[in-house]
Amino acid sequence: MNRGVGDRGVVTTELVIVMPVLICFLFMVIAAGRLTDARSDVVGAAGDAARVASLQQSAAAARVQAQAAATDTVSGENLNCKGGPQVETEFLPRGQFERGATVHVEVTCTVDTRDLTFIGLPLSVTLFEEAWEPIDAHRSL
Repeated sequence: MNRGVGDRGVVTTELVIVMPVLICFLFMVIAAGRLTDARSDVVGAAGDAARVASLQQSAAAARVQAQAAATDTVSGENLNCKGGPQVETEFLPRGQFERGATVHVEVTCTVDTRDLTFIGLPLSVTLFEEAWEPIDAHRSL
């Protein structure tokens, strides 16, 4: 196959134009994957915290154990939450920890993304999730 004299360097030029676009796309896929994984970890932390809180004997113990469960879940997944996960626990419908009530847990985690800022992400992303778990109506408190 004979190449014309005017075709020299065309492949190099195409490579110089296309490679930055491909690299940016690759970094965006990596960032999306990491944020999806972090979101899934926060969902798991909220579910674990609500379940553990619903099994406690008092409201105070439920709040303490919900925080501990969320912290354990997040640290077990190697999610870098700034200052640990913030956990808010409340009891519905009347705010009392009683049989038949529902434990509502909100977990907020601020994830550090400084290692991905070169592709346009902010320095941190705040993820929020909530979960509900019923307190067994037939158990003794």
